[in-house]
Amino acid sequence: MTLTRTAAVALALALPLLAGCGLRIDAPDPSPPPPSPAEALRQREALRSAAFADGAATWGVAGSPSAERLAVNASLHLDALGGVWEPWPDGDGPAEPDGLPLYPAPAPEFGPFETSDDLVDALAQSTPEVCEAALDATEPEAVSLYSAICFSRTLDWDGVSRDFGIIPPEVPAVPETVGSQDPGLILTLDAAAWATDFQAAAARAAEDEGWQGLEATARGYRDLALAITSANGWTGTEQDPRLPSYDPNALPDQTAIAAAIAEAAVLALPNSTNRESVLDLALHYGLTASRQGVQFDALTGLEESGPTDESSPTG
Repeated sequence: MTLTRTAAVALALALPLLAGCGLRIDAPDPSPPPPSPAEALRQREALRSAAFADGAATWGVAGSPSAERLAVNASLHLDALGGVWEPWPDGDGPAEPDGLPLYPAPAPEFGPFETSDDLVDALAQSTPEVCEAALDATEPEAVSLYSAICFSRTLDWDGVSRDFGIIPPEVPAVPETVGSQDPGLILTLDAAAWATDFQAAAARAAEDEGWQGLEATARGYRDLALAITSANGWTGTEQDPRLPSYDPNALPDQTAIAAAIAEAAVLALPNSTNRESVLDLALHYGLTASRQGVQFDALTGLEESGPTDESSPTG
């Protein structure tokens, strides 16, 4: 291509100006890249946590203890997620040379919640998505974080729904097989079997007809612990985490056992080969225990403390 004299002169005049402002026409675009998929996910969940922290509190005041708990838990989730990213000038986001934000300010997806149905609908839409994030995450830290939020948010969704007489989420069935390499989960299931056998023996001695059901429940715990151990090739080896005996008083009833299994399953998620089965296990027993009055931490699996409730055997 041949430049006309006018075009050549214009280009010659423009080059020093471009050089003077520090921009090279052959240099790559200096603008920062858009948020990564991981950051977009984090921002989405931070915005949702902020919406629940702000909006659910109103319904807590209106008489829903579960909505009040949701607001508190969501605030803790927001902190764990690192807060909502804000562009310049309110936050640390990149800006154009003229000072305008390069990326738009984040817009809340939910809220305000004008009715209890609005709140429950938002929970029904968003909770399965954060659970899916826990299943899809590739970094162990992300698995732990999104699993903790999924577990907490599911229990809050259940509680809020029940407070307002709305159909609660379905309780997942106990999976037939559980893929995990977490010794703590196996140990908890085996201890649950031991404690339930002890409860069955006590019920039988007291001529309580429930002893047969307890024996069947103990068998289920023991079989699941054995199946996970065998799948990992640990049976009878030094890696087998099961103990010869346990203190049956450490898990005095089935509510305490459900809470212990739920917490162990959440903790096991980053070290599991089939996360969906382990998450179903956590949610099954977590919802079971929650409906009996057990309250779990907002970040189960990320905090040292376990389920607490003054009225429950675990308190």
